[in-house]
Amino acid sequence: MGKNKLKVGEKAPLFQINSFNMGNIVLKDLIGKQKIVIIFSRYFGCPICQLDLNILLESVPKIREKGAILLYITQSGEEVANQFIKKYSIDFPVISSTKEELYAEYGLGMMTAGALTKIPGKLKEAKSKGIEHGDYEGWEKQGPGQFVIDENGIIIHAETGWLYLPGIFEVL
Repeated sequence: MGKNKLKVGEKAPLFQINSFNMGNIVLKDLIGKQKIVIIFSRYFGCPICQLDLNILLESVPKIREKGAILLYITQSGEEVANQFIKKYSIDFPVISSTKEELYAEYGLGMMTAGALTKIPGKLKEAKSKGIEHGDYEGWEKQGPGQFVIDENGIIIHAETGWLYLPGIFEVL
C-alpha cells in the first residue's frame, strides 16, 4: 500500500493540483458543496484502464444526477492525457500524479492480489472490444482505486482495485 491505507470515516487528504483540462483543483474548495468521487486509474495506455474509463464515461450522467462531482487521477503525461480528453470529450478534471503523490496520500501502492487476479478476464474483455495497449506511463505495478468524499470531507467509500461502480453508487 501507499503511505496510509485510508478507511471509511477518516478525513480525506486535501490537495491542490493542476488538472489537464479544468485548471487548478483545490479539494478543500470542493468540499461542502457536494459529494466527490475520486477515481484513481493507472494510465491511459493500460487496456483495463481504458475499459474502465469507457464504463465510467457511461456512468457520468448518473454520478451527476446523484449530485456528485468526479475527479480522475492518472499517471499519464500531458500529451497522452490530452489525446484521451479530446477523443472522449472528457468534461471532468483529469489530474496527473505519480505514485509518490496522490496515490500515496490515498494509500494506493502496489496492485492488490484481488486486482491481479482480475487481470486475465479484464484483458480478455478489453481485447474483445478492440482495446489495445497504448504507451506505458508511470509505475506499471500501480494499484487503482476509488474514493467518495462526503460534504464534510469524510471518506464514505474507499476501495482498492479496478473500477467498481456499485460500491460508489451505494453511497451517493
